[in-house]
Amino acid sequence: MALISEPEILFLDEPTLGLDVLARSGLWDIIRSLKDRMTVILTTHYMEEAEALSDRTGVMKDGKLIALGTVPELKHAAGTDSLEDAFVALVKGVAR
Repeated sequence: MALISEPEILFLDEPTLGLDVLARSGLWDIIRSLKDRMTVILTTHYMEEAEALSDRTGVMKDGKLIALGTVPELKHAAGTDSLEDAFVALVKGVAR
C-alpha cells in the first residue's frame, strides 16, 4: 500500500518481522529494486538485514543516533569483522 503513491521517501519499520524465509527473501528483492527510485528508511533488529540492504546504516541507543556510516565504516570504527559485533561495541561504548 505504501508504494501506491510512489513516495520519495519510504519508511519501513521492521518489515520482515515474522516472515518466513521465502517471503523475507521476496521482500528483500523488492526493497533492493526500490533503491534507484526512492529513499528507503528501514528499521530492523536483524544485523544481516541491515548489512544486506543498507547503503548507510545508523546505530541508535536510547532513541539517539550514535553512529552513522557504511557497514565497512562501522565495522572499522568498532574494530570488528561483523556488523553485530560492531553494533554491540558501539552501543556499549567500547569501540576503538
